[in-house]
Amino acid sequence: MGFLERVIQIDFEDRLGLGMEIFEGCEKNRVDKIGMEVIPDQGMFIKFRCTTDEQVRRLIKDLEVVKGILSVTLRELMPYEEREQELKEIISKIDPKKQLLAFEGIIHQSAKMRRVVETAQMVAKGTSTVLLRGESGTGKELFARAIHLESLRVQAPFIPINCAALPDSLLESELFGYEEGSFTGAAKGGKKGLFEQAEHGTIFLDEIGEIPTLVQIRLLRVLQEGMIRRVGGAKELSVDVRIIAATHRNLEEMIQKGEFREDLYYRLNVIPLRIPPLRERSEDIPLIAQHLIRKISEKLGKSEIHLTKESMDLLMSQPWPGNVRQLENILERIINVLDSTEIKPQDFHEWTDLVSTYYPIEGEAGDFKIQIPVNKEWPTLKQIVGDVEKQVLRRVLATHSSSRKAGRVLGVSNTTILNKMKSYGIESD
Repeated sequence: MGFLERVIQIDFEDRLGLGMEIFEGCEKNRVDKIGMEVIPDQGMFIKFRCTTDEQVRRLIKDLEVVKGILSVTLRELMPYEEREQELKEIISKIDPKKQLLAFEGIIHQSAKMRRVVETAQMVAKGTSTVLLRGESGTGKELFARAIHLESLRVQAPFIPINCAALPDSLLESELFGYEEGSFTGAAKGGKKGLFEQAEHGTIFLDEIGEIPTLVQIRLLRVLQEGMIRRVGGAKELSVDVRIIAATHRNLEEMIQKGEFREDLYYRLNVIPLRIPPLRERSEDIPLIAQHLIRKISEKLGKSEIHLTKESMDLLMSQPWPGNVRQLENILERIINVLDSTEIKPQDFHEWTDLVSTYYPIEGEAGDFKIQIPVNKEWPTLKQIVGDVEKQVLRRVLATHSSSRKAGRVLGVSNTTILNKMKSYGIESD
C-alpha cells in the first residue's frame, strides 16, 4: 500500500495543552507525523504520512473544533522546503564565476546578517578602510572579496594575504617589496611588493593583529600618506590601494598590553564591520547547510543529499566555535561516508563530535529546590528520576504557558513534554 504525504498549516492561539490535543488528533486519525515547524505570526506546520485523503479530511475536521485553533489549511510544502527551493533559485541565477564572491553569494536570511551585508554594500562604493571583526570561519575574506567586487576598483587586482602565515622578515618584503641586494638571496632587479601589485585595487590584510611592530609602523605610513618604501630602498613610492583588514583578536586589549599601536588601530577602524558567529544567527544554518551539501555532493560526484528535520535541529542547536568553516568540514566528512541520500542524527553522532544540546533556560527569579521523599528506605533510582522530572515539569509549566515553550526551555521536543505530562498525570489548564 502506498503512502501519501501531506502538509497542514494550523493558525492558533497558544494555550497550555493545545499541543497535546493536536497530537491526540493525529493519533486518532492514524497519521504518521514526519515533520513539524512553528513560526511566529504564521502558525504551526505539520507534515505527515497517511494512506487515504479521507484521513486528511477527518483530521482537519477534528482539529478545526479544538479550542484555540483558528484555522487548518492544506499546503504544498513545509516552510523549510520552500526555503530550500528559494535557495536553489538564488544559486541558479548566480554567475558560477562569482559564486561565493559577491554579496549574492553570502547565504543568509537572519536580520542580524542582513544588516551587516547591507552596510557592507553601502560602504563598498567608497574608498575608506574597512576593518572586519569576527571569529575564525565566519567568512571575513568572503566579505572582503564582495566589497571589492561591488567597488569602483573591481577592474583592478584584489590581493589577499594572511599576515599570520609569514615570518616577520618575509611579511615586510612581501608587502612592500625590496631592492636588489637588500638581503642575501634578493632577486636581481628587486621585486614589487603586494601594495605595488594591487595598484588601484584592494589589498586584504587578514589576521592584522599578528603583524609585528616594525610592519605596523610602515603600514601606518601607507594609511596616512599613501606612500611605501621598499626594503633596502631610499625612494618613497606613491600607491593608490584600498585596505581591508580583518582579525579575530581583541585589538583593544592588545593596545592595553602594548602589542598593537593605537594610532594604527584608529586608521584601520574607519569602518568597522562585525560579522556575527553562526551561533548568533542559527536561522541561517538551514540555508547554509543545504548550499554546502549541494556544493560538496557535486564535488564528490554524489546524488542529491538532504538533511532530515531532526538533523537540521541538531545542527541549529550547536555552538559552532569554528563557524561556517567547521560546518562545511563536518558535512564533507559525513557525505564522504554516507551510503544513502538522507543525513540522519546518528550519522553525526557516529562520525563527528556533535552532541545533542539543550536550549538555554530563560532566567527565573529565586531558587528551585528538588524534593526527594525518603521514608525508611531509599526509593529506587527510577522513582527518584520520575519524582525529579515531575517536579521540574510542574515548575516549568507554571511559568511557561504551553508544552512547546516548556520543551524549548528543557531542550526536548514538544512531543516529549506531552508524553511526560500524560505519564505523570499532569493536567493542562
